[in-house]
Amino acid sequence: MKLRIIIVLMLLLTLLSAKDQVTIYNENFSLVRSSIELTLTKGIQNYFLDDIPSTIEANSVIINPLKSKIEIFSQNYEYDLANTSKILNKYIGKDLEIIAEEDVKFIGKLQFNDSSTIGIIENNTDKLILIQRDEITNISLAELPENFFLKPTLNWRLNAPKAGKFPIDFSYICTGMKWDVTYNSVWNEALGKLEINSWVTIVNKTGKAFKDTKLKLIAGEVAKIQMHVRGGRSNEVMYSVDGMSAKSPEFVEKAFHDFHMYTLSENVNINNNQTKQLRLFPTKTVNAESRYEYNTGSTDVQSKIKFINSKKEGLGIPLPKGVVKIYKKDTNDNELEFIGEDALDHTAKDEEVFISTGNAFDLVGETITVDRLKISKKITERNMKVILKNRSDKAKTVTVIHGLYGNWSIMKNSLPFIKKNASNIEFEKKVKPNEVFELTWTERIES
Repeated sequence: MKLRIIIVLMLLLTLLSAKDQVTIYNENFSLVRSSIELTLTKGIQNYFLDDIPSTIEANSVIINPLKSKIEIFSQNYEYDLANTSKILNKYIGKDLEIIAEEDVKFIGKLQFNDSSTIGIIENNTDKLILIQRDEITNISLAELPENFFLKPTLNWRLNAPKAGKFPIDFSYICTGMKWDVTYNSVWNEALGKLEINSWVTIVNKTGKAFKDTKLKLIAGEVAKIQMHVRGGRSNEVMYSVDGMSAKSPEFVEKAFHDFHMYTLSENVNINNNQTKQLRLFPTKTVNAESRYEYNTGSTDVQSKIKFINSKKEGLGIPLPKGVVKIYKKDTNDNELEFIGEDALDHTAKDEEVFISTGNAFDLVGETITVDRLKISKKITERNMKVILKNRSDKAKTVTVIHGLYGNWSIMKNSLPFIKKNASNIEFEKKVKPNEVFELTWTERIES
């Protein structure tokens, strides 16, 4: 159905030109600061501001007049947005004009409006006319009913000491905008080098575009009460990538409270329903090593890449949480192939990083409890065996991780172990190509 509504209305909304500064947090919310100018008459009046996100948290608004003092008494967040059904429902009992197929015209008082039919009492005949919605080509109304808005709007009741322009700083929190990081990495196992390049991905679903905006990102778990906020649109997402030229904008990192802040060196545009990517830091190459982990009780041996996030090893910068994608070059054709991805939590400098690429195909583990002995009422012993199989043509060093509980001790172990903490120990063994190795130990647990 092609439905057009001709509405005669007066808009009281003022178009504003504002400079924004946006700080985006990991938890899918943002702090927006704008410098705007209000054009006011003298005295008490209403001011309507519609250049706001549909996901604004109205109770977070802070207004700071910069020059002449203005008093703001109240604020209403207007979200009763106009659409066909809402407008027609407020026109019940009022005159309207409907043009149907073949230019048939009906003029009368609206009686009801539902999903399929509109009913009117025709002015000339007093007949109840039922008009199918899919037959309507045009509806004409005298005006837009009161208390309808075309966009989400803040309605301020304020008092100005004189007529003129009043600059203010205006800030608020909104949801619907988030950022995360993707670390695209190339693994050179032969050299023990991991090349890392990083992309910040920003998604804007706030209902507002931010033009020529100063951009900051906060990495860390900032405490924020989660509340349901209306708004957001499901339009098609636009996608853009800011290129990496010699003069590309860069993020400058610094510690901020108990978090880390990244400030972009140049202003950017962040359009509504857009996914934007920006480089977080220049490509880094870090010293790394392969690591294979077998957790007792499983059959899988995990393949991992380990490195230390230190300046000495080639990195040494705070790493915001994100996804690490790992690629490796096929030496036959020099093409990169994807070999796995893992989630990276917020990682401070000088911390160890373990990235899992999946389960090793040619490594197999098996855990066997050989026997369990009751030494006394409070003491139990278990004889344990782990079988490691390397079906590849290269030697692989496997770390066996075993969990314990209570007051425990290890005896008769066929390999040395490291006590990692109160409940975990690790054995390490270099398993030769096509070797089957048996690791044994006795564990005593006192309850």
